[in-house]
Amino acid sequence: MFRTIDKFQRAVNNLLGLCAEGGAKDPFESAVQNPQDRKYQPLGVMILQMQDGVLERRYMLRMEKWLLCDADAFQYYVDFQFLTALLHTHFNKGRFEKRIESLRETAAGDVALNR
Repeated sequence: MFRTIDKFQRAVNNLLGLCAEGGAKDPFESAVQNPQDRKYQPLGVMILQMQDGVLERRYMLRMEKWLLCDADAFQYYVDFQFLTALLHTHFNKGRFEKRIESLRETAAGDVALNR
């Protein structure tokens, strides 16, 4: 049991280190969640659904409008995507590289079609 807890603690410490490298604040700095942070929780859910490819088109449009109208929401989106990229490159580098290769092949195909 202690090994499992120690393993999780090391993983959490690694994640906190990655967050700090990305410029994130210490999440344990204040125990009380800022009401402003709660404002963007639905945006976080939409971003995760978008990343999984299950966000409905109407919600995609709603998110787009939100990001265009709210500079803080846009910054939240950028930070969220940056953190996601860091986590993917750190924990799942092979999948990330496959995705990049897939995008390159798609782009090459699009260029070939336009000639």
